[in-house]
Amino acid sequence: MSIDYSIDEELVVVTPYGFNAFDDMSNVFKKIISDPAVNAPIKILFDARHTDYGPPSEELEALAEFLGKLDAFRGSRWAIVAHPETLVFGLARMFCCFAESQAMVAD
Repeated sequence: MSIDYSIDEELVVVTPYGFNAFDDMSNVFKKIISDPAVNAPIKILFDARHTDYGPPSEELEALAEFLGKLDAFRGSRWAIVAHPETLVFGLARMFCCFAESQAMVAD
């Protein structure tokens, strides 16, 4: 569907809507690091409250590995917001584990 992002000083807010394939996500993160308003290490608020898409765990792991190879995301801090007791909430927690294995900090 779509993925919006905004930059507020040192915070990047990423908001996906509906279904978004791996390529959609990786392209948004490439655009974020090429934005001159973004400085590394990046602080990201990933607002997953507007999607109920649950990507497979392999896709989450691949996204974390992809981001971990980009210098701008190494050492980045992530906060992920999702509705509790949903699949997206559980997958967000799983992504946090994958992200931490790639030198990102996720809460």
